[in-house]
Amino acid sequence: MDCQNALITCVAKRRSGLLCLCLGWVVFVPISAGEVAKTGTGAAPSSLIAFANRVLDDHPRVRSAQAELSAALARERGAGRAIYNPELDAEYEDGEVRRHAIGFNQTIDLGDKRHARQRAASFETQRATESLAEVRQDVLTELFRALGMVDVASEQLRIAEERKALIDRLRVLSDERRQAGDLSEVELDLSRLAYAEAALVHSQAAVQEVAAKQALARVAGDGHSTYPSLPSAFIPVILSEEAVDDFLANLPMVRAAAARRAASETMVDLRRREQRPDPTVGVYAGREGDDDLLGLRVSIPLPIRNRFSAEVEAARAELDALDRLLANDYRKLRSDLIAAERRYEVARTAWEEWQSIGAGSLATRTQMLERLWRAGELNTTDYLVQLQQTLDTREAASEQRGVLWGAWIDWLAASGQVDDWIGTAARR
Repeated sequence: MDCQNALITCVAKRRSGLLCLCLGWVVFVPISAGEVAKTGTGAAPSSLIAFANRVLDDHPRVRSAQAELSAALARERGAGRAIYNPELDAEYEDGEVRRHAIGFNQTIDLGDKRHARQRAASFETQRATESLAEVRQDVLTELFRALGMVDVASEQLRIAEERKALIDRLRVLSDERRQAGDLSEVELDLSRLAYAEAALVHSQAAVQEVAAKQALARVAGDGHSTYPSLPSAFIPVILSEEAVDDFLANLPMVRAAAARRAASETMVDLRRREQRPDPTVGVYAGREGDDDLLGLRVSIPLPIRNRFSAEVEAARAELDALDRLLANDYRKLRSDLIAAERRYEVARTAWEEWQSIGAGSLATRTQMLERLWRAGELNTTDYLVQLQQTLDTREAASEQRGVLWGAWIDWLAASGQVDDWIGTAARR
């Protein structure tokens, strides 16, 4: 099969799941969700699913995309109707001989332009449908990233509050021990400076939490007093070469690109059909003096001064430009998908190592350090250094969990599984 026929076959079988490569150009053809070999993504927490559904139902971008889809459906219905309406023609002449007649004229769609218009509108409806799915995924991705920011910021604030409380207790005990003569003035000043630093850290963490919640409110809207918890476990992802193609072919933006490309190709066909002149046929009846009139009129535009070839060339050039843009977009999407999988696996591996090695050792470390300091087995400087290291490690672990969550959401977005993960894909 030559290149041109291969492209035609791919477009004609757009629902079969073909991804056609021809002379370095890419023709994207959507495939059904059931044909995509997906890696497992686990299940999102029920509270997160309910929260996401509420946001999607009220989000302005989603509603705007739904309105655009309604408009596309209306245009498709309009494109399927006749291009030309019949015309009523009446004439009257009162001269030497009185003449009057009435007739009907109908322009005939000789090149079947209506069918081409309807096909183009159908592809535009498909594009609008996939654009709605793309908007939903964008909103969910933005929402989940904002939730991750709030989760990390809230955990950082809790750690900062604990830091402040611990060092405040240290400061109070240091004052008591100084009065009893068990602590030097230098160590007392050190505890006071440590408390001032902890208060600053707490203030910065509080500001970051406010900023994170503000970013979430921009996506989810106001009026949310509580936020859903994030998953505590993450599964591995194995991305084979075949799975890459399957994921890419099922992306809403790729499906929308397929519809855009098919609509653009249909426009080339429509412009060619528009070069053919449409004749107008009319019949009339009347009287001229005492005689009856009955006649037939036929008029055909003569494409002499303008053969409308420039419009065909423009449509072909637009199709060529779109092909090249789609090929570039596909290359970027493929790169983003592979990179997202690698980032997620690196982040997940690091988090699992931390959970198995470091997480348990921090559980009682702060209490043990305080007991050692009170017993005099640690001086104030060593106590503060080890306490700061313990709390810094907890902060780093919190940040790593945020990195893992962000990498997970990036993976879902790059593979087009955000909707599927929360079980709302069927509601599009």
